[in-house]
Amino acid sequence: MNTAASRYAAALQRAGCTLDGLRQTAAYLMDCAPLWQALCSPAVEVREKIAVLGRLPDFTSDANLLHFYQILAEKGRFGLLPEIVEAYRRLDLSSRGEGLCTLRCAREPDDGQLAALARLLCKRHGYQAVTIEIVIDPDVLGGFVAELDGVTYDQSVRGQLRALAHSLQKG
Repeated sequence: MNTAASRYAAALQRAGCTLDGLRQTAAYLMDCAPLWQALCSPAVEVREKIAVLGRLPDFTSDANLLHFYQILAEKGRFGLLPEIVEAYRRLDLSSRGEGLCTLRCAREPDDGQLAALARLLCKRHGYQAVTIEIVIDPDVLGGFVAELDGVTYDQSVRGQLRALAHSLQKG
């Protein structure tokens, strides 16, 4: 996760902006390709970006969020918005004692496997609950790769083959 994105997310949280408000406004901006391209483009002047943000219909009534978007325009950081939303989501979960795990696996795990993994991750990381986002990745071959709080647990067939190849190379 980008450090700048994490800092912006923390500032939004301290300012009292809600995750729903951030998600809604970010989707509003990113879902309109010409608008999003203009906001991210270094060729469009900052004052034009700020003027557009102020004229968008039904954009936001949250002054803090509008100010945040103006800062992104001034700093040329609109490209970070997807990462900022994700960082805020992680902060929001963490403030409620929850973690967010990305689970890459070759096939969809069953509910029992997910529950066992969630219990293990809660115990290891001290969370009350863990939200698991599943990404189907055939390159894993079998098993799984779980990522939580910057820690990677590689229990995949591909990872085991890689470890075996590495140990054989060492002799």
